[in-house]
Amino acid sequence: MTTAAFAAGDWNGTWVGNWSGPNSNGIQIAMAGNVATGIFWNGDYLPDELQSKVSSDGKTLTITWGKSSAVLTRTGAETANAAIHEPGKPDEKFPVKLDH
Repeated sequence: MTTAAFAAGDWNGTWVGNWSGPNSNGIQIAMAGNVATGIFWNGDYLPDELQSKVSSDGKTLTITWGKSSAVLTRTGAETANAAIHEPGKPDEKFPVKLDH
């Protein structure tokens, strides 16, 4: 079965965003297919205990570590909106794109 999300491919590659602006601190999310292999956030690489899950339609990627999470929602084949949830901090929302 082929869907529009499948046509966009999986989440494979490095997704980047939030590198400029007054409250930016940059994010880099490395994906192998639909599995998160590394995240650079808040000036450091996160621990290796990353869990990743893709919605059944392929449009939403959720990555969790500890009590925190990143939710990416596709807006195109190589673009998405990211929302970062960390305990005790306001949510951060910004666009990300596949880095070539």
